[in-house]
Amino acid sequence: MIGQLLDQIRDYYVSRFIDAINEYSSADGVTLAHEPAFCDANGDVVTEGELALPSRGDLLVIRDGAVSNSIQIDTDGMLSFEPIAFDWPENNLNVDLHPFQWNWMQLRIFGLKTDADWTPIRGWFIGWFQENDPADDELLGGVHFLSDPESVDDYSQLSIDLGTAPVESFEELLDAIGQMGAACVHIGQFEDSQ
Repeated sequence: MIGQLLDQIRDYYVSRFIDAINEYSSADGVTLAHEPAFCDANGDVVTEGELALPSRGDLLVIRDGAVSNSIQIDTDGMLSFEPIAFDWPENNLNVDLHPFQWNWMQLRIFGLKTDADWTPIRGWFIGWFQENDPADDELLGGVHFLSDPESVDDYSQLSIDLGTAPVESFEELLDAIGQMGAACVHIGQFEDSQ
């Protein structure tokens, strides 16, 4: 049941992503680059933040050899469902799953030490980032963005754009959270403060 729900959440976003590619690529004189990694002037992938992570854009519209528009694919809504609580069997992680968008998911991780080692989450992101940009006729199948962790009261919060990564990436993220020694994770879209 969880797998089917995650498939629907991902498909809701990815279908809109594909629609946007088709819409913008039909314009005359336009080349489209989708899911490009952000690079410096030398073409090297740029990393930022506390976790030194790369990130990807959604779509770049190129006219006459120059980027004329950068487009962020967003979804106006999200699938609605009652929150679901379950234990992730790999590491006894308690998961509280709320509605979220595949391209904007927030994690509230409970039970971490104040000096938590974020290596498992960073490794998860790098593994799903995908080294090369996708071919013109393919989706990347990779994640786009992960924010720095922010300590709030008794939890750490992160925001993630899962991009076009498959549901398997979500499952491996739960593994990584459990490897950090977390007791519980709330997944969804939350207000800035509770």
